[in-house]
Amino acid sequence: MKTFTNIVSLLLFSVVVGFGQETMTIERFRDLVATPAANVRLVPKLADAGPVWTNATVNISLKYETGKVFTEEIAGTSKIISSNCVVFTVQSKYYKQPMSSLVMYDEKAQAIKNYGLYGETVTEATAMYDYTKKIYATTSTYGDGFMEIGAGSYSDKESSDKTLVYQHGILVMTRETKSKPN
Repeated sequence: MKTFTNIVSLLLFSVVVGFGQETMTIERFRDLVATPAANVRLVPKLADAGPVWTNATVNISLKYETGKVFTEEIAGTSKIISSNCVVFTVQSKYYKQPMSSLVMYDEKAQAIKNYGLYGETVTEATAMYDYTKKIYATTSTYGDGFMEIGAGSYSDKESSDKTLVYQHGILVMTRETKSKPN
């Protein structure tokens, strides 16, 4: 699964099948994050995207083109709220608040969608998986000309990714994350 690695990536910059087909609004995002965990099996495409760790440790490195480097180790949790939706939440020491994201399988797009909330903007990324090789690629556009392109891998013991963040076509940051279950 994108587990915590790429989910955190989306967060920091930034269910049943019907969930994936509706427009994601701020209100809907918040409602889904607040939904209690459900004892259900994930749809196959979402389940095959890797393990869903209840608790994980995430290491993040942000390298800005200005030379500034930021690193943080954070705790993350996850919960399955429907057969087609997983909520990931991390507790950032830097931002001093919890940040959540949603991972859903979108039947229409035949892809996994990741949603985050940055201020009052819902961010959306599309992820395409090679389930055999346990690798994925992501793409996202949002806000004031931001675009992200990332690639990652996962196993039962670790997930990692590297994402390039552009604004108006200019590389502004490289983000790398690594997650492990607790």
